[in-house]
Amino acid sequence: MLQKRKINLFLFAAFILLAESVFISCAKKTEEKKAIQEDFSEFEFNGKKLHGKKIQPDYATQFCIYEYEDGFSLIDICGKEKYLIVPEEKYSEGLTCAADGIIKRGMENIYLASSSAYSLWDALGASGKLGFSSIKENDWYIPSASDAMKSGKMLYAGKYRMPDYELLLKSGCKLAIESTMILHVPKVKEKLEQLGIGVFTDYSSYENNPLGRLEWIKVYGEISGCQEAAFSFFNSQANLLKNIIFDSKEIRSSYFYINTRGMAVVRSPDNYVSNMLKCAGSDYLCPKIKNDTDLASRPTLSVSMEEFYKSSKTADFLFYDGNIDPSCTSLAMLKEKNPLLAEFTAVKNGKVWCAKKLIYQDTAEICQIILDMNKIFSAADDKEIFFFERLK
Repeated sequence: MLQKRKINLFLFAAFILLAESVFISCAKKTEEKKAIQEDFSEFEFNGKKLHGKKIQPDYATQFCIYEYEDGFSLIDICGKEKYLIVPEEKYSEGLTCAADGIIKRGMENIYLASSSAYSLWDALGASGKLGFSSIKENDWYIPSASDAMKSGKMLYAGKYRMPDYELLLKSGCKLAIESTMILHVPKVKEKLEQLGIGVFTDYSSYENNPLGRLEWIKVYGEISGCQEAAFSFFNSQANLLKNIIFDSKEIRSSYFYINTRGMAVVRSPDNYVSNMLKCAGSDYLCPKIKNDTDLASRPTLSVSMEEFYKSSKTADFLFYDGNIDPSCTSLAMLKEKNPLLAEFTAVKNGKVWCAKKLIYQDTAEICQIILDMNKIFSAADDKEIFFFERLK
């Protein structure tokens, strides 16, 4: 009887191992199949197979570009969406392919509903192709964008959730560049497409590496027809960070603002702003996050002042998010928000800096922002700092 039980246990164990082996094998095949499906080195367009090569980004994780013969290219947004970019001379209405959208390279009268993308188009010298904005003139902090609105070169065409369809149609708009906020209003995207206005979704906000965000200039280089300028600009900016001088001492910093409920809203440890501070030579201080992947993936975290005090009291530098809360313009006003802030080392030493509103719109200047942070850590003259103001 005992011998029979041992045999049964042996057979059961063997079955479990076999099942696990089959599961792993199936999972591996599924992953391999998925990898094959995501390889667009061959792509069919109007019954013709296009052959090309994949251009892998250096830092970005949310896109890759495939370049084909005859000037065609494909932008793959992390397997979520794909857009075929067609040379102007080969473009005509009624083209068909397996992509989510077909975009004529170099098209004009574009509706820009992703404010962080404007500076990338501007850096390419292609901002003139942007005919419409989802932001009003007074809400732009980039001078060239504000000037374009003022002169009528770029018109306000409603918020992303309620665009002025009539104006866009009347003006011949054929492309809307949207942020991921469009995912919350799918009916708007559907309506735009019904009207013949293609929708391109910018996923750069999913990039945690600041250079990954900047690298989206290559995406807009493809769409605008300024590919060489895009690569040149990106490389020149990335090279700036090679000259960063790190202080020999360990520097600690934190980035936050106080919300209307009196809680500290901080950047999560892997957010691109936190990583900018790390690139600038600082150890980023942040309240410990619970073992929750969803929580850890959020760009910001709301914590009690007590928790913020525990994690960041000894920070050498504090950065206040003036873009979200512009009401804090002095150390006295900061202390009024919560008495605990007076006990922070950075507050006592007068090393609190407020981020200007321009900081989130001017994506093209990400490397310059990091250099500003490094200058702050290196005790440079306040006059040399452009994107931050010291609270006094």
